[in-house]
Amino acid sequence: MMARPHKLAKTMELQNFGDDDDIFSNLPNHIVHRILFFLQLVDLSRLSCVSRRCKELCISNPCLALTNVIYDTLQSPPRFRFNNFMNGYRFKNFVDRFMAQRSLYGVKTQRFYLRWCLGGSLEDEAYRINTWLYHAVNSGLEKLQIELPTERFGFALPPCVLNCNTLKSLFVKTDNGILKFPSVSLAAGAFTMLQILQFESIRIEEDFFGEALSNFNSLKALILNKISGLKRINSSTIEQLRIRDCNDIPIINISAEKLRILLILWRPNYSGGTSLKINAPNLENFEWGGHVVDFYCIGDFSLTQASIALGLSEHHQYESSTKCNLDKLLHSMRRAKDLTQWDKFIEVKITLPCFSKPYITVLWL
Repeated sequence: MMARPHKLAKTMELQNFGDDDDIFSNLPNHIVHRILFFLQLVDLSRLSCVSRRCKELCISNPCLALTNVIYDTLQSPPRFRFNNFMNGYRFKNFVDRFMAQRSLYGVKTQRFYLRWCLGGSLEDEAYRINTWLYHAVNSGLEKLQIELPTERFGFALPPCVLNCNTLKSLFVKTDNGILKFPSVSLAAGAFTMLQILQFESIRIEEDFFGEALSNFNSLKALILNKISGLKRINSSTIEQLRIRDCNDIPIINISAEKLRILLILWRPNYSGGTSLKINAPNLENFEWGGHVVDFYCIGDFSLTQASIALGLSEHHQYESSTKCNLDKLLHSMRRAKDLTQWDKFIEVKITLPCFSKPYITVLWL
């Protein structure tokens, strides 16, 4: 009895898919690696069983993404937690073997993305994460992105990451978790080649990070989103600084000799004692939005472009101090070739009857 045509076609398709001459045969490796980067590791484990070439491609990908979100027992309904726990345990064991195998074959890791929900034994989780990072760092890691969607635990970057001499870009994000940073003496030789550093939704324990920044001799760009615990930014190398929604910080003190681009969006959650102090003699582009705070500028800026979008907070009380701060701000920007004042800032000045008339209009110089 002959098989039906559609069943026969499907059988032949599956047989062909299982051969070494698979669907990736006609694609160059870098294209296949790009496609595989968007797959979950659990899917890569299944794909690696299809053929020998698929296994080689899965292991040799220079860009690697790791996540256990699908096994997060804390977010699962109670009836599914045990199954998720067991599946998550087996998954972690698989990751251990997978990372060790990549290290054994000397696979270069250019980019490593790790999104991990911490749960169960914190010591076991931290040990595994540090081990995976160790394997990645020892394979020439250039870009590292770590996301820990939890606020219950503190997290410390392991020494292997701090001392990695190939790492050029680092991004760390939590859900308002604590980032433990080593003291200045221990961080003296850290991040020797790091050029881009980005933190998001992080509480910095003490202010060791602000002091250690001065030791990052290759850092060019610093991006801070929703950060607390940071008081000062002192760097002789950064050229670009972006501070956004760091509203739990009352005081920002910036000292950056080579800083050219500064973008600040800041609405402090405080009724008083908020201030911004800037020492950046080579600043070219300055954009500041949010609420008016005490402003201190050491010297004048060498600005070509400036943008002001400041408003009054609900805690605003003193008209005279507001006028003084706005006067100092505009005075520091008087050399700007292009000065943009947004409507909300114009409204603030109009509400101050004692404000200097020359600054009432929007200026394009």
